[in-house]
Amino acid sequence: MIQISYALRNNVAIHALYLCFFVIGLMLIGSTNLEAKGHEKFKIAMLIPGSISDAGWNALAYEGLKAIEKQLGAEISHAEARTPTDQEEQFRAYALDGYNMVFGHGYEFQDPAKAVAPDFPETIFITSSGGTITDNISPVNFRVEQAAYLLGIIAGKMTNTNKLGVMGGQNIPSVNSTFMAFEGGAKSVNPEVEVSWVYVGNWEDIGKGKELALAQINEGVDFLFPNADAAGLGAYEAAETAQKAGKTVYAFGANRDKSDISPEVIIANAVITPNAFVQIAKIIKEGKFKPQIYTFNMQTDEAITLTYNPALKDKVPEDVQKAVEDAKSKILAGELKVPQIDFSEED
Repeated sequence: MIQISYALRNNVAIHALYLCFFVIGLMLIGSTNLEAKGHEKFKIAMLIPGSISDAGWNALAYEGLKAIEKQLGAEISHAEARTPTDQEEQFRAYALDGYNMVFGHGYEFQDPAKAVAPDFPETIFITSSGGTITDNISPVNFRVEQAAYLLGIIAGKMTNTNKLGVMGGQNIPSVNSTFMAFEGGAKSVNPEVEVSWVYVGNWEDIGKGKELALAQINEGVDFLFPNADAAGLGAYEAAETAQKAGKTVYAFGANRDKSDISPEVIIANAVITPNAFVQIAKIIKEGKFKPQIYTFNMQTDEAITLTYNPALKDKVPEDVQKAVEDAKSKILAGELKVPQIDFSEED
């Protein structure tokens, strides 16, 4: 009986030990799965060259980032990076933190991305505009030219002076391409129109932007199209000043709907919608990324559009609105190619 009792005790002890190991194993498996789920968190970072309060290029990028967070459940972060050194450091920092994609919002982010990307093959680096392509770098080109062309039609048909003005923050291909399209649209309906091109020299000097726009207005310009981020706000201030002086001057918004910024001045906008950012992030989240140029325009689902300022739409004659709709239909059907600069050749 004693020997049997010891045997039973030994069997019970062994089975209890096995049970403990089994329970511990389940706990470890559960812990591993939780860690795996943690690593699967979709993380997106955005580097921008200026303040998100600019009501333009940087603000629209932040709105796109927030749309990615809402629609795709991503963990997001953003940082200002104004110089090449800062841009390279921020790219590297986010890659080290395990972000799936780091977005450099601007043509100027290409070289910093090229410097960092080889060290982080698991991170995808996306730049706005340009043509740099490697195994884990691709440009996203937001081609607003089609919408800018339509703005040109509005200006070309409504101008009383046959003088229009465009203002860039910097003299770079992506900005100049929108101006080329705008001028093309204007001249398609009014061959006599003249377009004055000026540059602020930076993206933030509102005072300089206002000074340049006032000079254009004094030369007879009655429609302004700034593509200059925060500096472009100066153009709207200049138009407001001119209106108070009794002149008929209107302006357009670039990249983002800016109707609420200057509701008495901004008549329509060429807009990059948040959906454009969501589309590229979704491609990456679904594992469908390929090193190539990703292009978004009015023919790409809800990526680029033209919007009217509701407060001023009645100032746009019906025949002008019809001309815009006719041109838009031809663009969407692929029957109308707008003039633009090809700045997306591979490096």
